Amino acid sequence: MSNKIKYLLLFLVGSLLFFIISRFQHNAVNAGEYYYSTIARNSYTIFSGALLFVIGIGVGYFWKLNPFYAAFCLILIFPLITFYEGTVYRGSHNLLPFELVTFLFFAVPAIVGVYIGGFISKKMLSKQSVV
Repeated sequence: MSNKIKYLLLFLVGSLLFFIISRFQHNAVNAGEYYYSTIARNSYTIFSGALLFVIGIGVGYFWKLNPFYAAFCLILIFPLITFYEGTVYRGSHNLLPFELVTFLFFAVPAIVGVYIGGFISKKMLSKQSVV
């Protein structure tokens, strides 16, 4: 499987993850210009960060992808929602660079997970080559 398809799959998995978590939380959100971004932001919890970490370990172990690209694909739904709301509602999301930095912090568990998964994979391969 090519890396582009793997990254697309990671985007779909990350989007589905946050959609499912938002369905289970049932947070009350007022309809308005920040409707979708509020739902997405409220779906990022310690549980979802832990899931991103576990998914990152699997990605690093099995697929050996670039940690930053893989983590960005997992949280890509956040910038997409922000850009959508910023174009539909003029004047909203006027602090876009700060929001994007926040989204990079959202990706930290996945980045760490991919690095750990890659490290474990390398250690397992080195042990197999020794034996």
